[in-house]
Formats: sequence, C-alpha cells, structure tokens
Amino acid sequence: MKRHNVLIVGAGKIGSIRASVIKKLSPRSKILIFDTNFKKAEALAKETGGVTLKSLDKGLSNDSIDIVIVSVVNKYSKKISVLALKNKKHVLCEKPMGINLKEASDIQAAAKLYKRKFKCGFNHRYHPAIQEAYKLCKKNQIGKILYIRGIYGHGGRAGYEKEWRAQKLLSGGGELLDQGCHLIDLCHWFFGFEKVDKVYGIAKPLFWKMKVDDNAFIIFETENGKVANLHATWTQWKNLFKFEIYGTKGALEINGLGKSYGIETLTIYKRHKLGKPPEIIEKEFKDNDNSWEHEWIDFILAIESKNSKVLPMSNENESLEVMRTISKIYKH
Repeated sequence: MKRHNVLIVGAGKIGSIRASVIKKLSPRSKILIFDTNFKKAEALAKETGGVTLKSLDKGLSNDSIDIVIVSVVNKYSKKISVLALKNKKHVLCEKPMGINLKEASDIQAAAKLYKRKFKCGFNHRYHPAIQEAYKLCKKNQIGKILYIRGIYGHGGRAGYEKEWRAQKLLSGGGELLDQGCHLIDLCHWFFGFEKVDKVYGIAKPLFWKMKVDDNAFIIFETENGKVANLHATWTQWKNLFKFEIYGTKGALEINGLGKSYGIETLTIYKRHKLGKPPEIIEKEFKDNDNSWEHEWIDFILAIESKNSKVLPMSNENESLEVMRTISKIYKH
C-alpha cells in the first residue's frame, strides 16, 4: 500500500479501531486525529503514533491529507463527509450514511461531483462466515435465493436511555439506524441490490424510555420476489446475531460475531431430495475479528486503483439504498 495521510475525526471506540488498523496495515501512513475532546485525541495519538489537530477546518483544508475517516455522532457525519469530499479527500464514514435519506443523497452527490471515493463503514460484510456465505451464494451452492431472516440485538446497559443514541436530534433514529442498517445492508448485498418493491416495518420504543425506536421489525421484497424478514432490537437481553439465507437447493445459517455475540459459525444445509433431511456442514471461525482490516484493504485498493470506476463495497450508491429502505420504514 502507498503512503497516505489519514485524518480521523472522532477518537471514540470506532475511531480507535480505525487508527489501530491503519497503524498495522499502512505503517508508512501518517495518522492525524481530531476530536472535540482534545484529551481523547491526545490519548489515541499517543497509542497509535498519530498527531493531534486542534482545528477540524484546517485539517479538512490541508492538501497533504488525502483520506478522512468520519467517526462521529450521526448528526455531524453528513456535514463533515461533504466538506471532506469538497476538499478532495476520500471518505470512509461510519454507518449510517447520515441521519436520513436526504443527507445520504447529499453525500452521494458530493462524492460524484468531487470525484472522490466514498465508503460507508459496514464492516459486517467482511466477517469470515458472511464472506464465505456470500461466495457460496455466488457459486449457486444453495440455488436461487428465496428469502433472508435476520436478528441482531443487545440489551443496552444501565442509563442507555440517556446516551446520545437515544437522543433523536443526535442520532436521527434508534436501533433501526444502529444495528438494523447492518442487517439491511447485508440483505441488499446478498440480493444483488435488486430494486426494492415493497417495504413494511414497525420501529418504536417498547421498553426503553426514549423517543427513538428500541425495536425495529422489517419486511421488504425486491421486484424479483426475494423477501427479507429482519428484527433489530435493544431488548435482546443476551447479545445475538443470526442471519439465515434460504435458497432453492439449501440454506446458510450464520450465528455469532465473536466476543459477547458468541463464536462465529456458518452452517451449510445442502438439500438433495424434497422431504429428506439435508446434508449439514458446520464451520467455526474462532480467530480474532479481522473484518476491520479487510474493510480497510477494500477501501485502499479502490483508492489506489488506476480505474476511477473501481468503487469499494458499501460505496455511496449501495449505502444510499440502505438509507432509502430505512426511510420507508420510518414513514410507516
């Protein structure tokens, strides 16, 4: 990989993960860090060998910086992303792509106008079980995809209703935008981004005393009849990730994401005869989560490609469709 000057805006948990990945995979690159909490920026800079900035505007206008990672509260992600693109930076913006469809559309327009690579941070696509499942689908191992079922959730923590995610002005929405967007992104990806024909959903607070949704129940259908049935929840008292893809010749079942979500596994069901039990193959992925590394590689390869038409996964076009589906659910 070439040497890049990378500005990380936001020194929280995700910004810290990004910084450590850059240090590991792009050791010749310079890391610059800005956070409104200067002590957090200093701590992350010390940990990763980076340099702190006291002015975001000066950082965005600095011609030597070619990549900006936007890892901030949702409310500010669109403004910073558009300014970075306008200043000729490539942008990796953590999900979601803004707080609504209008903001996502503005980001897409800026990426095209200023001809820079944009990527939304959907690292779940790069988890090993999900990657292998996707390859199996592309090889037609389970036949034509019929439908997908998915559940993703955790139970929050004491005081969760007081955190920024529960404040609509800061988050734009609740669990649908938080973990729900990962499920929707995965479905769109496995469905080949077929045009969505129908969307149904309920997104509301059921337990937490907040004005954003703590549960989202989602059903959507593509124009070719593929159906997604999803549940994103902040009342899953034991952390859970389950993603099932059913096809005409079999099925794939992904469980866990490592750590508190349990060992990541892929179960392959091969149907040989109708009415007969399928052949079952089970795989475990016990290694550390390397999805962030693979996501960074995907982004950098797109940036360094001599072909301007080469885009990273979860680019502005794909991520806009995720926000389009979310906007329809919030309108119900």
